[in-house]
Amino acid sequence: MAVGGAIKRRLMPMFSGLVLRATVPPLASIFGSGFLIIIPVLERTLGSLSIAGIAGVCGFAWLIGTAIRHNVAAVEPLAERGQVDRTTGWLEQASDLAIAAAYVISVALYLRIMSQYVVEFAISGSDLAERTLAAGAVLLITVVGVLRGFSGLDLMERLALGAVLVLTTVVGGALFVADGADLLGGGLQLPPVPGRSLVDVLLILGGTVIAVQGFETVRYLTEEYDRPTRIWASRLSQLVSASIYIGFVAVATPMMGSVADGGYDATLLDITERLLPVLSVAVVITAILSQFSAATADTVAAHGNIDRYLRGPLGGPLPYLVSGVAAMLLVWLVPTFTLIVVASRAFAAYYALQCVVAARTSEGVPRKLGFGLLALILAAITLLAQPAG
Repeated sequence: MAVGGAIKRRLMPMFSGLVLRATVPPLASIFGSGFLIIIPVLERTLGSLSIAGIAGVCGFAWLIGTAIRHNVAAVEPLAERGQVDRTTGWLEQASDLAIAAAYVISVALYLRIMSQYVVEFAISGSDLAERTLAAGAVLLITVVGVLRGFSGLDLMERLALGAVLVLTTVVGGALFVADGADLLGGGLQLPPVPGRSLVDVLLILGGTVIAVQGFETVRYLTEEYDRPTRIWASRLSQLVSASIYIGFVAVATPMMGSVADGGYDATLLDITERLLPVLSVAVVITAILSQFSAATADTVAAHGNIDRYLRGPLGGPLPYLVSGVAAMLLVWLVPTFTLIVVASRAFAAYYALQCVVAARTSEGVPRKLGFGLLALILAAITLLAQPAG
């Protein structure tokens, strides 16, 4: 009883109203990052072992999250008091630059994903149409940013998150029912495992870091929430997203196109159209809402980071132009699956730097070695991650 009471008291803060509100930005970012892309990537990489892959990715992300949360708890107070040493300060500045680049790349990725779903649903796919729609969306966000800035972002995130959670429930429930019917009828099958080497699989999974990115956003909510609230929000966002990701992948695996030798699925639309075509409308609507909202949020985040280095006459609207032009080039020149890896590499670089900071500022040899090992793995992902296509 005493142990149970202690656990309950320890977990209670995680479910306070303030923490739940603070969980919205990281959770919305995580689902905006990966929900629509993870199934096709895992199908191409692991097939029937997809659930092991997503569990491994989520577990790895949790370890990275411990480094981010350590830095919120331990490094932020030192920085506020001006007690951070020169090397740690340099690493933090390098982290700011890395995350700014990562956000710009993720804007391009989100809008390519959005356009891919819209175009495939409307006209059966056209690369030129996808790039044109994505570029138009980048232009719209950039123009609004330059002329008016952004307001109501929290409301947009809440709406997008609500839409994604509804979609997950509806589509996941439909997949669960279909799996159950196949199981009872003796027709449940699993897709084949692609003939990839272990190194190949690990490099591709490393390229899916973008799918679970978002928990680090708590670092940049300092004006809205105190440190304990942000730390709990980061934990909760990772726990909720991991449970939903693992459950969704589990029920989607038997419905993958490669089960019936129908070829790999390009998007989640391929699965929903085989299962129940009306679900495709919900998928497309959610793709528009979640990806456009996530792109808007990351544009604002990129602006905040870039603006730190373009103070004075170069500040103001210029960061929106810088990030907009860069995102426009990326959506026009880089394929979606390659963008996934490029974005993952950029975020991996940021996480690697944060793990180095955590290793330098943590106490105890095991924690220092653990954060150091994470930094090395993330550095390898930065250099070697590859696309699944």
